[in-house]
Amino acid sequence: MSDMVDLNFPKKNATEWLAAGKFFEYKKFQIFFIQEGRGQNLILLHGFPTSSWDYSKIFNGLSRYFNTIAIDFLGFGYSSKPKKHTYTLIEQTDIIENYIEKNALRRVKFVFHDYAVSVGQEILARHLERTDRKYEIDGAVFLNGGLFPHLHRPTFKQKLLATPILGAILSRFYDEKKFGVAFAQVFGENTKPSEKEISVLWKLITYPNKVLIPHKLLKYIKERRLHGERWKNALLQTEVPLLFINGGEDPVSGRHLADEIEKLPIKNKKLIRWESIGHYPQWENPEESFKEIYEFLK
Repeated sequence: MSDMVDLNFPKKNATEWLAAGKFFEYKKFQIFFIQEGRGQNLILLHGFPTSSWDYSKIFNGLSRYFNTIAIDFLGFGYSSKPKKHTYTLIEQTDIIENYIEKNALRRVKFVFHDYAVSVGQEILARHLERTDRKYEIDGAVFLNGGLFPHLHRPTFKQKLLATPILGAILSRFYDEKKFGVAFAQVFGENTKPSEKEISVLWKLITYPNKVLIPHKLLKYIKERRLHGERWKNALLQTEVPLLFINGGEDPVSGRHLADEIEKLPIKNKKLIRWESIGHYPQWENPEESFKEIYEFLK
């Protein structure tokens, strides 16, 4: 680790996050993003059911060394949340590439977490298929997420919410308390979120007026199975350097996923395992997450 790297950076609260951000238009929707820093382009993409604020503990650090951009997917955080919309990972990828094209970014690095790991795999698949690329990928970091459908272990609540009719009914009764209980289950034993953090995250999930659409967003579980083979091949065939950071205590995509990554012949890969961390390495172990991401992508 370079002596030049400063780890004493403040974290923006959710209000400051919104105030520092902007919106870009995709079709008729408003997509929130926050962009700070200069240098190489680094895009941070978040998981379900939260938002780009998941990166708030490491964002200010990364923005000292990269042109750092965190984006809220459609249906998440401060972005538009249309209730009558079919949400797909393919469209989310289109939105991210639309941002890249609008801002004429020629070289990009990425960090993907949870829901976003599938967007990352789709980005890598498209990168492999294109003969005339509009941008190059200089490196990608994958935090905990369902890279391989047969290993993804969604929580019982997620399974129920993902069912078409029952999910719509259950969403009406989903509240902050139920969210907090389910959310804490995917964290490490000693790194669980505080009640205050859960309260803020819930406000972001339901922003702006108690919008509740988890049943619509959870269609991604089925979509992963549909594209599973293509997305696995993207990891196996890409020449892009890949860093995998895995929290072993995560019941959804923890040490069983890391075991699979270790076995697979993925080129240019580096795997870091933190056995006592859960599903949110960037939140549960921010200092080490920042250091590893910085060292890998610099």
